[in-house]
Amino acid sequence: MDFTLTPDQETLKRTIVKFAREKLNDGMIARDREQAFSRERWQACGALGLPGLPVPEALGGAGLDPLSTAIALDALGYGCTDNGLVFSISAHLMSCVVPLWKFGSEAQQARYLPGLCDGTHIGVHAMTEPGSGSDSFSMQTRAVRDGDGWRINGTKTFISNGPEADVIIVFAVTDAAKAFHGGVTAFLLEKGTPGFTASRKIEKMGLRTSPFGELAFDDVWVPESAIVGRLGGGSTIFIHAMDWERICLFAAHVGQMERILERGVQYARTRQQFGKAISKFQGSRTSWPTSRCSWSAPDS
Repeated sequence: MDFTLTPDQETLKRTIVKFAREKLNDGMIARDREQAFSRERWQACGALGLPGLPVPEALGGAGLDPLSTAIALDALGYGCTDNGLVFSISAHLMSCVVPLWKFGSEAQQARYLPGLCDGTHIGVHAMTEPGSGSDSFSMQTRAVRDGDGWRINGTKTFISNGPEADVIIVFAVTDAAKAFHGGVTAFLLEKGTPGFTASRKIEKMGLRTSPFGELAFDDVWVPESAIVGRLGGGSTIFIHAMDWERICLFAAHVGQMERILERGVQYARTRQQFGKAISKFQGSRTSWPTSRCSWSAPDS
């Protein structure tokens, strides 16, 4: 298999690394200490098209193929030292934007995707509950028919981007007897919908600049047109989103690990103890090159 990047992919990586270093990293330590999310930097990412990387241009996105999307997120992770921001962009993209692109109706796509792709809006995916984590489909959130729509009641927790949510995809049980196999439906709603609240921000040990909180649905009414995909199709949407997330979110992690490793190697080569660099001692000896990747060298 040939892993050589195309000229366009090389340019994409260089552009994103340069952008991240120039626009996203200043003040990061203070923001992390304060657990502060930067909407300004989110919008800067939007201007570059990062929140909508694989979405077709006709729908407001950058129109990248899946491989180029992963390459772009790898570059973002490499260049951006604000790991929380990188995580928030990835969560927004994989768990909200991709499902709307793949399963949303034309009306839903036209209404929400342009703003989600250009950084105007922040999207979230509400699945996890206080009593259901890895066992996601044991959720207690329910949606019952009410007139020409649905009434949603329940609580979601540990929701990435939750406190900043503008657009929410919430998963709710619509047929308990079917459970995973056609019993869960995805619904789309907006911030400000009566009965919906984004409550407390949950403190974390890491990714502290990525907002994380609880969402409550108290007799939230949505029309039939709020269903994403089809009635009972929630499991298909969830699995599809997770497939994208497992690949592309980890691409960002790979970029972060490369950056951290390079910093460690640089430190080992310059830190002096007992009259020589610590990289000369057997326990920390390294032959890592100055820059492993040719695309990063000009900006190093």
